[in-house]
Amino acid sequence: MHRRSLLALSGASLVCGCSGAVHQLPQLSGSNLSLAQTEVAGAGGPPMRRSVSDQEVTETLRSALQRIRPPAAQLCREMNVGVCDWQFRAMADRSMNASAGADGVITVNRGIVEYAANEEEVCLVIAHEMGHQAANHIANSRRNQQAGALVGAILLGALGAAASYRNPAAADITRSAMNTGANVGGAVGRISFSKEQEREADYLAALILYRSEVDLDKARGFLVTMARASGRKETGMLDTHPSGPERVAGWDRAVAEIRASNGQLPKRA
Repeated sequence: MHRRSLLALSGASLVCGCSGAVHQLPQLSGSNLSLAQTEVAGAGGPPMRRSVSDQEVTETLRSALQRIRPPAAQLCREMNVGVCDWQFRAMADRSMNASAGADGVITVNRGIVEYAANEEEVCLVIAHEMGHQAANHIANSRRNQQAGALVGAILLGALGAAASYRNPAAADITRSAMNTGANVGGAVGRISFSKEQEREADYLAALILYRSEVDLDKARGFLVTMARASGRKETGMLDTHPSGPERVAGWDRAVAEIRASNGQLPKRA
């Protein structure tokens, strides 16, 4: 890695060193991850899509939402940090994806139902996006990206100024360095937050399902399905989500902790 890129990454990490999670999350051991990797590897290749009717998609999403929404809203109010008034949108997109957006918007693609083996797995997906909203991850991610961009611009701007000393093109060099630094710093700010946000959203999803009396073991299957679809075994620095096996292992640790506490929120970070 070139020196200026290293400086930008280091500077961004100074601003983005916080975990990005509202709560303390259980730590994963090497054995936790190894067991999950073995399970995912033995689960087969890419998952198969089911053929479902429009009516089945609508009914499944409606039923899943009805099962978990009241406990999820109560959990959100207990946390008192995020958005608890949610707007749900079902999309015809057949990709295995869902998202949480500004103003409490939660979007679920048709592909979620097509790849889910049961309604409990759909509950997990919706609860995960509710977790993002409840923890205010959207607003926090934006602030973190802006902070990372600022530090990156300052560091590479300074480096560019030093490199362009007595150079006729000094202004262009400095401006280019600042733009590069802002882009790199902003990306690192967003990414370093995203991994912990995803882990926390999974934890909160497990907690929502526990309080909703949804079978956590049935719901867990969707994490294995997503792991099979992605094929990633480990998490790298520039990944925006934990790897599939890491999410499976994290889910197992979260479920064990939630069951032991009888559904209490973990301590704040």
